[in-house]
Amino acid sequence: MAARLLRSWIALVIGVGCGVVLHSRVPPQVLAVRLENGMFMGLTIQLSPPVEAWDLAGQGEYLGGGYRLTIEEQTATSGSLAKVSLVREGQQRFTVERFRAEWEIADPELYAIWTYNHVPNRLRNYRALATESFADLTAPNSGIPFATAVDRGGINRLAVGLKNQHRVVNLRGEPLESGGYRLSLETRLPVDSNKFEEILYADTAPQDWFSVTRRYADWVDEELTYEPFPVAPGCYSPMYDVWYWAFDDTSPELYWTTLARASQIGFKAYLFDAGWESETGELSKWLEGSIGDYAHPEHKLPGFPELLQFAKNNLRMNTVLWMSPYAVGRESTSYPRTRRSHVLFDRRNPEFNGGLEMAPMTLQLGRRYDENVNLCPRHSGTREHLKSLFERVSNDYRPSGYWLDFQETVPFLCESFHEHQHDFSDGFNLSQKQIKQAVISTIEYPTVELRFPVANLNNKPYGNIWQSIDSPGDFDTMRLCSMMMRPFSRGVVMGTDEMYWPPGANAATVSKFAATTVLSGVPAIGANFGAAPKFHSRIVRAWLQFYQANRGALTDGEFLPFGDFELPNHRIESPDAAFVYLRKVKAPGEVPLDGHPSVIYLVNCTDSDEILALFPKLEPGAYDIVVLNEFLQLRSRRIVHLDAQTPLHENVARGNTLRVTPLLAPDKS
Repeated sequence: MAARLLRSWIALVIGVGCGVVLHSRVPPQVLAVRLENGMFMGLTIQLSPPVEAWDLAGQGEYLGGGYRLTIEEQTATSGSLAKVSLVREGQQRFTVERFRAEWEIADPELYAIWTYNHVPNRLRNYRALATESFADLTAPNSGIPFATAVDRGGINRLAVGLKNQHRVVNLRGEPLESGGYRLSLETRLPVDSNKFEEILYADTAPQDWFSVTRRYADWVDEELTYEPFPVAPGCYSPMYDVWYWAFDDTSPELYWTTLARASQIGFKAYLFDAGWESETGELSKWLEGSIGDYAHPEHKLPGFPELLQFAKNNLRMNTVLWMSPYAVGRESTSYPRTRRSHVLFDRRNPEFNGGLEMAPMTLQLGRRYDENVNLCPRHSGTREHLKSLFERVSNDYRPSGYWLDFQETVPFLCESFHEHQHDFSDGFNLSQKQIKQAVISTIEYPTVELRFPVANLNNKPYGNIWQSIDSPGDFDTMRLCSMMMRPFSRGVVMGTDEMYWPPGANAATVSKFAATTVLSGVPAIGANFGAAPKFHSRIVRAWLQFYQANRGALTDGEFLPFGDFELPNHRIESPDAAFVYLRKVKAPGEVPLDGHPSVIYLVNCTDSDEILALFPKLEPGAYDIVVLNEFLQLRSRRIVHLDAQTPLHENVARGNTLRVTPLLAPDKS
C-alpha cells in the first residue's frame, strides 16, 4: 500500500494523546462512584458555563450551577454499565470542555494492558506492561476507546471502554506509587449540546482477553445499531499487489506481467496501488504534488481502463483501485475546486490538531495559516467532492472495489475560515457515508477495504473488508495485528496485509509467510515472484489452493488465540475441520478444540522442528498422522493411538504442516 513509506507517521498519529492540552477555567470536582461490581470510578466533568461544585441530590443524582447530572448504573452479566446524563435548566445549551472517567486496580497479578491502539511489533501482544505508562489517541478515524488489564495468562482483571466511538478520546494508563494501576478515558474535543450522554463500560469477568474484548465489541455494535456494509463475493478473493517492491513506478509491462503471473499462481484479486493515478514519485510530495487527480497518466499507462476490463473479464480478477480520498495536492486538477475545503491550522494556536502537521503533508499558506493536504470533513464542499470523485472514477474505470488509505491522518481540528456545519465526528461520518453511497450506487457488489487503525468500530459500517497494518517482511506483526482486530470484526471480512519476503528467502520462510496469511484471513501477498526462484510461486500456489479448498471453514470458522499471552498461537475451528497455527509451543501444548473435527491441520510456524499438541477433547482411537512439506505434499505418514491424555509429539520441519485424521470411528470403549 502507499502507506508503506509512512508507517512511522501512522505510529505518531495513534500515539500522541499525551500531547493534547485543554485549557482549564475552574478546577473540576472529581466524583467518586462505587459500582455494583465493587470497582470505584472517578468522574470529572468540566463545563462551560462552569460548575463550582456538585451537590448530591439523591442516589446517582447531582445538582450544581444550574445543571442536573445523573449516573444510572445498569448491571451487566460480568460488569457494570454506568450511564451518565447531563442537562441544564431550561434545556439551555452548554459545552462539555472535558469529560474524564478513571478506574484504579490494585492487583498483584496484574501483568499488562491490552488495547487496540498500537502496532504489536517486537512480538508483544499488548500495549504496555503494568509497570509502564501509555497514552493513545482514539478518534472516529482511528482506534477504539477500550482497554483490558490482564494477568500473565491474559485473563482479564478489568476491562473499560466507552459506548460512543465517534469522540476524540485520550486513553491512558499509568502505574501508581501504591503499586496499583490507573486507566482513564478523557475526551479531547469540546461537545456542544443541550443534553450530554455517555455510557461507561467496566467488565471484571475473569475470562481471556479475546472473549472479554469481543463481548465489549458486540455490546457496542448492539448499542449503536450497527448495520454492516454488504459483503461482496470479491471480499474473499486472495489479493496480489506489487507495492512493496515496485512502489508507484508502474507501467503497462509491469501490470501485464504481474497480472498474468498472479492469475497463474491462483490470485483472484489485484490491487492497483498508488501509481495507477499519478506520475512516479508524486505520492511522496503530498500537498506539493498532484495527489487527488485519480486519472491515469495516458503517456505512462496507455489504455489503462481497457487493461482493467481485461483483468476483470478475461482473468476473472477482482480489480481494486487504491485511493486516499481526502488528500488533494496543490498540483492536482482538483485543487482549484477544493482549496476552500482544505484543513487550515492557525500557527498562533499551539494545540495539537490531529493528523500530520509536518511537511509535505502540511505547508505554509500566507502569514498566519498552514494548509494540510486533507479536506475538512466538516465542510460541505468535501462531501460534494467525494460524491463527484467516486462517481467519476467508478464510471470511468469500472473497478470491482476500492482500497481506501490515509484516513487516519485527517486532522480532527480545523481553524479555516470556511463554514463548519458539524463537529469533526459528525462531519467525518457524513463524509464516510457519502463515499459508501457513491460506491454502492455505481458498482455492483463492491469491495471496500479499510486498514488499521481506520478499521475500527466507528468506521465498520463503511467497509466490508479489514486489513492489518503494513508489515513487509514481518509475518508476526501482521498476524498479531490481525488478531488484535479480530474481536471487533463481526460483520466484516478479515483480510491481511500483503506478505512480502526477500527473493532469496528459503522454502521454510516462504511457507511460513504464505501459511500466516492464509490462516490469518483472506490471503494477500506482495512478493516479487519474477525475481525469486520458481519454488516461491509453487509454495504460494499450493497454499492458495489450500485456501480455496477450505475457504468456508477458514473464513467462517471460530477463531481463538491460545497458549502464551505475549505471543499466542491460534486456531480456527469449524464443525468439519480445525486449523491450528503454532508459533510458540510449551508443554503440555494444549490445543483448545471445542468439537470433534474430522481433520486437524497443525502448521509449524515456530522456531523449532518439532510439534507438541495435546487435545483434551479428543476421542481415543487410531489416527493417521501425515506430514506435509512446504508444497503441502506428502512427506511422511504413520498411524498412532491418541487420546485426551496422550500428547502428539512429532518431528515436523519449520514451514511444514501436520494433518491428523481418525482412521475409523473413535474407540469409545
